Amino acid sequence: MAFRMRMLGIDGGGTKTAFTLLDEDLRVLERFELGTCHYAQAGFDGTERVLAEGIARAAATGALGEEWGIGLGICGYGEGADATRRLDDIVRRVCAVRPYALVNDVEAAWAAGLDLADGIVIIAGTGSIAYGVCRGRSLRVGGWDYELGDEGSAGWLGKELLYAFTRESDGRAPAGAILDLVRAELGLDEDFALIGFAQRHMAERGRIARLAPLVTRAAEAGDACARDILARAAREEAAMVATIVRQIFPTDDASRPDEGSGGRDAAIPVTYVGGTFRAGALILDPLARALPARCRLVAPVHDPALGACLLLRRRMSQEGGAPGEAR
Repeated sequence: MAFRMRMLGIDGGGTKTAFTLLDEDLRVLERFELGTCHYAQAGFDGTERVLAEGIARAAATGALGEEWGIGLGICGYGEGADATRRLDDIVRRVCAVRPYALVNDVEAAWAAGLDLADGIVIIAGTGSIAYGVCRGRSLRVGGWDYELGDEGSAGWLGKELLYAFTRESDGRAPAGAILDLVRAELGLDEDFALIGFAQRHMAERGRIARLAPLVTRAAEAGDACARDILARAAREEAAMVATIVRQIFPTDDASRPDEGSGGRDAAIPVTYVGGTFRAGALILDPLARALPARCRLVAPVHDPALGACLLLRRRMSQEGGAPGEAR
């Protein structure tokens, strides 16, 4: 029987930290956002400040009652021993006596997106990563951060947008909506002023990521370069999925998810989370086509904020933990 208590779900991404208050049936009571708690951007002191402020604000609402748990999906957690240790210490302090589950945001996204079922999730927000679970095995692919990877993410889209602007400006690519959109967004009085912008801001992941919606707008206006950027983003995301399928999903005929009597309904489910997917069909359609044949694209079951709470509830149901125990 599921352990029932109210929960605070914390979804800590590279752009913002969302705090969602949930009742015993994981229905949303209230929700608010603070700045990013990503230690690489806010520093560890900033991480602790954001988490402590959000938890205190949630408690002050009174909506959670006396006894409640906390599920935290935090970007950057588990990516380096020293950082993980420091994040463990921070979360232990800010959660105090409350039971909690702390996982990387991609594991929380899997739990929410597939309701704890085997399959794969793609996160493509400020950064990008994929995570798969199959029969107790799990694997993460991607997530190499802005400078080295994050293909298909908002940061990657922003960089590709600027590269496309240069090609459209000097004639290497057909002129399209990207030109006017970038000129207006950055207030360029001449196209070569983009060089100065890049020198000042190209290393700022958040600043470049905020340009990503222009790719969608340009694609909607028919810009060929923008549509190509979204198609390439989909292929990069599909490549992460293919790697996970190849490494942890069985390939023997008796257990292949897409064969036998199970048919299409037994295929490996792949879901998605993050602002990149606000482009809708412009990215979801090419993503569905680029996925391995064994996979099918499915909409997420729950909001990402519920993911770590689902994991905490499952753990406490299995262990019979008392509400006052921190885990």
